[in-house]
Amino acid sequence: MASERDGGVRYACDRAAAALQRGELAQALRCYEYAQRLAPMDAEITLSIGATLLSMHDPRAAAAFASIAAREDVQDAWLGAAASHHGMNAQDAAARDLSMLLSRHGHVRGAANTRLHDAIATAQGEAGWCALSGDGRLHVTLLDPAADMNRLVVLFDGTPLGVRPRRCTREADRVRAVYLLPAAWRQTSQISACLKGRTLLGSPLEAAIIGQVEGFVSVSDGGLTGWAWLPHDPDCPAAITLEDAKGTTLRVLASEPAGDVRHPKPLARPRRLQVPAADLRALIAPIAVQDAGGRNLYGSPLDPSADRRSAAGAAELARRLFPAATRRTDCAIDLRLPAVPADIVGVRPCRRIARTAGVDVVIPVYRGREQTLACIRTVLASLPEGARCIVVDDASPEIGLADALQDLAQRGQIVLRRQPRNRGFPATANAGIRAARDRDVILLNSDTLVPPGWIERLAEAAYSGVDIGTVTPLSNDATVFSYPCQDGPNAIPDEAATLRFDRLAQRANGHDVVDVPTAHGFCVYLRRDCIKEVGLLREDLFAQGYGEENDFSIRARHLGWRHVAAAGVFVAHAGAGSFGSAKAELLARNLTILNRLHPGYDALIATFRQADPLAHARFQMDARRWRRQRSRKGAVVLITHARGGGVKRHVAERCAAIAASGLRPIVLTPARTPRDTACCTLADATGEEYPNLSFEVGAGLAELAAFLRDDRPQRVELHHFLGHDPAVLGLAQTLGVPYDVAVHDYSWVCPRITLVGPDKRYCGEPGGHACEACYADVGGNIEEDITPARLRQRSRGVLAKAQRVVVPNQDVVGRLRHYFPALVPVVAPWEPEIPIPPPPDRPLRRLHLRVAVVGAIGIEKGYEYLLACARHVTAYGLAIEFVVVGETCGDRRLLETGCVHITGRYEEAEAVDLIRAQDAAIGFLPALWPETWSYTLSLMWQAGLDVVAFDIGAPAERIRARGRGSLLPLGLSPAAACQALLAQRAVEEPALPSRRIVQREPVAAE
Repeated sequence: MASERDGGVRYACDRAAAALQRGELAQALRCYEYAQRLAPMDAEITLSIGATLLSMHDPRAAAAFASIAAREDVQDAWLGAAASHHGMNAQDAAARDLSMLLSRHGHVRGAANTRLHDAIATAQGEAGWCALSGDGRLHVTLLDPAADMNRLVVLFDGTPLGVRPRRCTREADRVRAVYLLPAAWRQTSQISACLKGRTLLGSPLEAAIIGQVEGFVSVSDGGLTGWAWLPHDPDCPAAITLEDAKGTTLRVLASEPAGDVRHPKPLARPRRLQVPAADLRALIAPIAVQDAGGRNLYGSPLDPSADRRSAAGAAELARRLFPAATRRTDCAIDLRLPAVPADIVGVRPCRRIARTAGVDVVIPVYRGREQTLACIRTVLASLPEGARCIVVDDASPEIGLADALQDLAQRGQIVLRRQPRNRGFPATANAGIRAARDRDVILLNSDTLVPPGWIERLAEAAYSGVDIGTVTPLSNDATVFSYPCQDGPNAIPDEAATLRFDRLAQRANGHDVVDVPTAHGFCVYLRRDCIKEVGLLREDLFAQGYGEENDFSIRARHLGWRHVAAAGVFVAHAGAGSFGSAKAELLARNLTILNRLHPGYDALIATFRQADPLAHARFQMDARRWRRQRSRKGAVVLITHARGGGVKRHVAERCAAIAASGLRPIVLTPARTPRDTACCTLADATGEEYPNLSFEVGAGLAELAAFLRDDRPQRVELHHFLGHDPAVLGLAQTLGVPYDVAVHDYSWVCPRITLVGPDKRYCGEPGGHACEACYADVGGNIEEDITPARLRQRSRGVLAKAQRVVVPNQDVVGRLRHYFPALVPVVAPWEPEIPIPPPPDRPLRRLHLRVAVVGAIGIEKGYEYLLACARHVTAYGLAIEFVVVGETCGDRRLLETGCVHITGRYEEAEAVDLIRAQDAAIGFLPALWPETWSYTLSLMWQAGLDVVAFDIGAPAERIRARGRGSLLPLGLSPAAACQALLAQRAVEEPALPSRRIVQREPVAAE
């Protein structure tokens, strides 16, 4: 599905680019807006929309650019916002945007951009403007032609600096100069330019941000490969220095585009970094790959040959531990603890639990002042007597963070250690572990928040077994240790939420510990006796981090140590903010190293995930939260499918009505377990999620019913069984309560659900052998193998025992009673009848009839028929254009006809306004099956459109009753349907009552 969406986005953007080349701005905008609905978070598409609107002089461009500027802080967004506001004569807003652009981003090249800067600064009465390039060039423009550039004052963090312009040019009405700043600018936080006491627009310039280099480096064929760039000055090449263990340096310039790098930042322009093995022969490992400010790129330092040496060592260890293994591909790791040969260095066959002198919390720090200080604050508030907080500053580039840590150290609140230069997480963590001397260590990320008592409870877990080496708590973002969702994404808790989650974990799981294959480095308790046997983290292989704690854990495992999760402790984790966009590449590189060091690591984790021993702990926490929401009046259980559409909307409306009556709505939806068996999950109307309340019902309903009984269910509403194990149909009987059935489609009588046969049209309900043959030929659309005859037999029993069978209209009554003659359904429309606004006043008619088709248009909804109509329109040059307000099962085929526009998926709340915005003359429902309701018909009516539909199902019944539309014979050809649509242009507004009524075909006997 994701690849289809990505393909659709690329196709739409290519169509937009082609339209721009032809000068068709409106068509390009449509294509970009369609692409945006396919990928609503794609910032580059939004920027393209902004650029197109700017070319159209449309004031909406400013909002498009501003949304991305606020979210992504990219150079092009601020520039576009400034240009848009300037074009709207909103000069204050333009100056604000330009100030943000200049202060946080490198100098924007190009004469047109320079003129824009001049115009905005002039309109605001500024003396001039300034900008900084990532290579240390300060660009200054003074808007007075008589201005003396020698009187300009440049300040580094408020201190005047004596510099003279390297180049100065005078124009008719301004002066421009370029200054080459001394190297000290890279250690400066802010740079300002002043003339006669007035700072220029753009000051202060955020030097640390503009000069920041982002990059990644790894070993390839004995050489180095990677990428580097300046995110805030993407036009500036990145100067990179390689320094070996003896201080020998080699300088390279990353200037060529790295087109194969997938970067999440919009309009990113990473530059290729490649150093062949021959150029490294004179360098002695480890090799530090650094930017011009001396900061390591991600992946650095590294040793091109270390991972091969380590792999050989790991293979030797594996052979000694597992002498029966005959191939390198055999797993060297097993979920069971291996029997360890007594001659392995460091192994003590007998261990005793002997607590150390205490515990220290070690926090490696690099970036993120506010997050880091919040973390330290919660640690200091929870430190037991005798414990220390050791903070190791890994040469942070943030001066404000370094100063704040120094202040805490001077007040005696923390023990501060500083790395002389940036060395990465493993080396920084090791410095903290060494500083703790003989004490236990809790290694803690600086983007965490901790609750009271967490240290004591982790220590208790660590010493609950003689062989426990590490303990990891639960968290919102910690892979297999995550809660509520194991694989996220979970919301990041604040301090109050952290306390709530921790109390929940304590009360639900108490002192429980669960064996896990490895620790997780975001927060891990390390026993000192385990550290002494295993050694420190491997800082020679894992650079900035990811995987070093897993390597430590596997090495400890080989020596007989266990790793456990403390299910009663919860620590919040913001998650990998320090690594930025290099996270994925670091993970991939380090995971490769990890599997090379420890063959079978991936299989170990996969086996653990499938077994999921922490599932019970998560279930207990969800169950405790669930119990808090119970209603004294009881509950109503609603069984439904996990798909969207009208069923989802109707169930949501029923939940709201049930909650308003004081009862608790409990929604059961189908899911799959890690073992790929059917289960059902629970939800309610509170908005909370309970992803771990999962019950397998194939073996019986006892566990699910026992859990639900405490909610005191009053009845069950059976809306849909699609995706469920058939056993769920007996839930009401197991609970001993009555149940109602709501009929949303024909899954009760047809395994294909919609009565659509092999020819992708309404089958006519032939019954008997014809239905069995259809099922044998094309199968069904429900997740069980059941023939039509057996399905109807089962449904007859379920429907007969229901207290009520509720249907939305008389058409459904007639069809159901054909199969179940004794059935007496209750008719209750899914929506109340509301006034329909008159058709919009369109005094000027278009040359083409614009027809709106609304919803998710699949095969049953008439996709193939709509495609045939569109192709007929194109082939014969008919004056019709279709606009699909929504999506289809094959957008590209429709778009290629040239007469179809598609908006993309919409939210329910925006649907009516979106339909109106298309300025269509009529609506069209091409569905070829007897729909039971059709919310899209209601939406088109609310938008003021008359609707043309086929004379079948609920839409025909509703159009006939309301008189707002026309009905077409079901077997009408696409060519005739197009002529019928064109005939609508001759009808004066407001529309006349339904003009073509065809009697519904009788249903054939089964």
